[in-house]
Amino acid sequence: MLTARELTKRYGGTTAVDSLTFDVRPGLVTGFLGPNGAGKSTTLRLLLGLDRPTSGEALVNGRRYVQLPQPARQVGALLDASAGHPGRSARAHLLALARGGGIPRRRVADVLDEVGLSDVADRRIGGFSLGMRQRLGIAAALLGDPGVLVLDEPLNGLDLDGVRWVRGLVRALADEGRTVFVSSHLMSEMQLVANRLVVVGGGRLVADAPTAELIASWSDPRVVVRTPDPAPLVEQLRRSPRGPVRVAPGADGVLLVRGATPEEVGDAAHAAGARVHALYREEASLEQVYLDLTGAEVRHRAAPPRSRAAAHGRTARKGDR
Repeated sequence: MLTARELTKRYGGTTAVDSLTFDVRPGLVTGFLGPNGAGKSTTLRLLLGLDRPTSGEALVNGRRYVQLPQPARQVGALLDASAGHPGRSARAHLLALARGGGIPRRRVADVLDEVGLSDVADRRIGGFSLGMRQRLGIAAALLGDPGVLVLDEPLNGLDLDGVRWVRGLVRALADEGRTVFVSSHLMSEMQLVANRLVVVGGGRLVADAPTAELIASWSDPRVVVRTPDPAPLVEQLRRSPRGPVRVAPGADGVLLVRGATPEEVGDAAHAAGARVHALYREEASLEQVYLDLTGAEVRHRAAPPRSRAAAHGRTARKGDR
């Protein structure tokens, strides 16, 4: 288990982490989300004993990291996929980590096989692609067979097969009862794999809730209906006995309905004699919720491409029109 209690870190006059309190529990994949500069990396470093908090506590299984006996067997971490010396082979890198952590040598072959690097184990890390270095970093995190895993952007550089593999790996680790804390900017993956989300912005806690609950509570569900007979359907919906139903036009000629279920919209269409070509509830996405939660905390916001072109006085070339 990972615990942050009123965790605060200041660098001079800058507060990177501001009174964060949350738990990362065993048996779950907990996603750690926030825009660049939100304090995620600093929080992970505090949890892993790489930085000292200004105030508050960062605990692993109830202790500060520096108090853990054989910490490599209790906590595995991926913070920087390029951490290995480029002149070493993958096998030599993991053997050095195993020796330093009091981990049996046999674990090196086990994790190389688990991450799919057995066939390149004796190649120098400097010749690895980003995806291969990422796999090696995950192998290092798994080396001590720890009960707590901290993975910072584990999907960077991975192809689709690698992304699916990491998705299955973190779910399997959590299903074994381990504590899994994953930081990522890929909202679609977090929505698929994370049971719970901790969201930060400006160093402060923005949300801490189960993923499904967070999406459901933040969204305003809409029913999408495509019909060649919109007028009678709209009139029928506005006479709903439940109360006001909001109907707005959407892209591609659809109607967007709020305040009614798909079944109620279908019944209204039948009563109005309106033909329906499509009818479904629009599913909310974690991306929408995340942008709503953290939009005010984004530090580096680029101008829209059109505005940028106008600012530079550019016009489209003939071949671009």
